[in-house]
Amino acid sequence: MAVYLILSILLLLAGHAFRLLRWEQFVRIYERPRRGAMLRGMAGGYAINTILPLHLGDVFRAVFVGRRMKSGVGFALATVIMDRFLDVWFVAVGFGVFALLGQGGESARGAARYYLLFAVLLAVALVVVVVLRDGIKRICLAVCGIFNDTLKLDGMVFCWSLINTFKDLRRVNLLRLAVNTVVMWAAYLGSYTALAAALTAAGQPMRLVDVFGALFGQSAGDLRVVLPGGVLDGAPAAACAGMIAWYLVPLVLMWLATLLPEKVRGAVNQATAAAPAGESYLNLLPQADPQDRAVFLSQYFGLQNKAWVDRFLQMNQDITILQDFSAGSNATTMLCMDKTRTFYRKYAFGADGQKLAEQLHWLRAQKDRLPLCEILRAGEDADCCWYDMTYDPQAVGMFRYLHSNPVEKSAAVLHEVLDTLEEKLYHPTATAADAAKIEQYIGKKVDGNLQKLREARTLHDLMEYPTVWINGREYKNLSQLDWLFAHERLQALFAEDPVATIHGDLTIENIICRTDDKGWYLIDPNTGNLHESPFLDYGKLLQSLHGGYEFMMMTPRVTVQQNHIDFALTRSAAYDALFADLMADLGRRYPRQLDSILMHEVIHWLRLMPYKLSKDRKRAAMFYAGLVMVANDAADHARR
Repeated sequence: MAVYLILSILLLLAGHAFRLLRWEQFVRIYERPRRGAMLRGMAGGYAINTILPLHLGDVFRAVFVGRRMKSGVGFALATVIMDRFLDVWFVAVGFGVFALLGQGGESARGAARYYLLFAVLLAVALVVVVVLRDGIKRICLAVCGIFNDTLKLDGMVFCWSLINTFKDLRRVNLLRLAVNTVVMWAAYLGSYTALAAALTAAGQPMRLVDVFGALFGQSAGDLRVVLPGGVLDGAPAAACAGMIAWYLVPLVLMWLATLLPEKVRGAVNQATAAAPAGESYLNLLPQADPQDRAVFLSQYFGLQNKAWVDRFLQMNQDITILQDFSAGSNATTMLCMDKTRTFYRKYAFGADGQKLAEQLHWLRAQKDRLPLCEILRAGEDADCCWYDMTYDPQAVGMFRYLHSNPVEKSAAVLHEVLDTLEEKLYHPTATAADAAKIEQYIGKKVDGNLQKLREARTLHDLMEYPTVWINGREYKNLSQLDWLFAHERLQALFAEDPVATIHGDLTIENIICRTDDKGWYLIDPNTGNLHESPFLDYGKLLQSLHGGYEFMMMTPRVTVQQNHIDFALTRSAAYDALFADLMADLGRRYPRQLDSILMHEVIHWLRLMPYKLSKDRKRAAMFYAGLVMVANDAADHARR
């Protein structure tokens, strides 16, 4: 008996080893398998399955391992389900073979019918899931939405993991999967055969079909086989002891294996290719931030913009998204990392992708003229444009730089930026003003956006008042400033503007300063302004320092009651000081053209409004207030 029992335990351990190798094939698509944790999880799971029915130990296995994995418990549970999913088919075939051979009697035939029916139902379920996948995704979202935000996210991650574990089965080495499965079940069957021989030698006659039925039949493999009513009820004590040893000794040995010296475990891992050098892994979800994950999964299961979701996953499957910095445009900017570095990635799809491609071309064309962000890699096609920029921990936007350094230092940087633009970009590319382009600029950027404002339901009532009160101060409404936007006035005003290649979006945040005072560079240009005047760049600076755009972006709420707009606008003294310095500098550079520069700032606010009405409707009134305030200031300056 002892020889057969030892042989059965050794073969069972071999089967568990190949199960581990098979299980890690599903894991290593997304991350490096942690064999020690996986082996302990398997041992603990089998121990629970030995005591409790319904394979509750598999839940423990998923939770234990998932908490030690980058992809989490939901993903671990999905891989365990896949592992057991494959087992169902083999067990069904096993009972079917026993039934065809006439072994096991009605018990084997009943189990064969049960498992074959179960296997067929699984196959049908897979077909239904594929055919009705959109409806099932919505059901998943609805069910997960019943719970709080944390449980909702956990539920969506599990559903996402389960979908992708099956979908990405094509990424698994199927030949190795087949070999691992065949060898695993050959070892298990050898173990069951040796166990049957050991129990027979101990005085309890058993065949392979009897052991197979004891493990996968009614008793489901737990210790009920040795209790009253079990397969070994009334068996000799030696047979019961042998069965218990067969259950428990492998689990102890599996746990002890994780305590072997590092050199031994390393040699085993190397021999079995635990993590081959250079192996790359997909990201189950690229987003590191839970809120970003929740937003993305809600879009996925809600079937929002399916083409965007597919392209997003295709583009970002090999990176981790640390933070989303997207702000006032339809392009997305993210801080990311891969195996070698941290970087910024910017991308957009469709028409926005074509706009981003123009930005990319501008950066490449002007890289020898100006200090610009370094482009690491880029790609573009008819549907998408993206590029990656260098991340420098010493580089921050001027907004942050201004509020962590003396204003004088920021003013010095800003003067250097404007001097460099004048010398290296504006003057070398200067051309004569084009009356036709000025006409197009006024028609599209002024008249067109004013018309969109008048048609906006969100602002309709507000725009009817002759004046508006903004944070307790009264201003003339746009309807009272028609003369400011008069076509003839703007044509005459802009005809004197200098024209050249410009940055086009020279906000404070797009000037990147190094905290070690080793220079600055520009990011995110904007092309397609029609009237390409340096005054548009100055107007963008004023939109930051005069209009306080960055502070508005940080203000979460606005209230509107009749013609009163109220919001908690916090404006720093540093902004006021830098604004005064900028106006003085512009006054020295263009003493007779400040009206034009201020008007271009007003137009920038006008151009912003359709986007805010579409993407940020709840706060649109606040940005309308910004437009009204700068328009009143521009009107006051024009009357002087």
